[in-house]
Amino acid sequence: MTQLSGTIQQYQNRTVDYLAFDDAKAEGDALLTQALVKPGQSGALTTGIQKLVQRFLLELLTEVGSLDYQPNRGCLFITEIRAGLVSTSNALFSAFAAAETDIRNNLRNEDTFDDPDDERYQRATLTSASLSGDFAILNIRVLSVAGESREVIYPLRVSAAT
Repeated sequence: MTQLSGTIQQYQNRTVDYLAFDDAKAEGDALLTQALVKPGQSGALTTGIQKLVQRFLLELLTEVGSLDYQPNRGCLFITEIRAGLVSTSNALFSAFAAAETDIRNNLRNEDTFDDPDDERYQRATLTSASLSGDFAILNIRVLSVAGESREVIYPLRVSAAT
């Protein structure tokens, strides 16, 4: 079992989020587990660029209008996939580009100048996208205001498009 640790200095003057996508690594491939608490472990926290990437993914996967009292949060990306409007790699790139604009506005409106630069959103790019059967594999690079970036490989079911 992997134990996560840190020092108090790593969290000074920062806010933290619960880690929703566990087992992330700075480099290399990893199988992410979407769980706030894994068996035998307590809930982990995240900060820095990993926190920013998690915020981005949550916005990407949230449908506009699905959050009570926050009707503008999210984007149309998942809505378009569920409606079967995304059936090619080019359509994935188009849907992502439109979604990134909404996500950029949402995350920048949430950011403050007091937030560390590695937690403030600059942009995200879909570096590659491939469709195979009813799955899409998205390679997304998220860039912070600090210039730090992370690439996420995100598998997504697109069965409505087939």
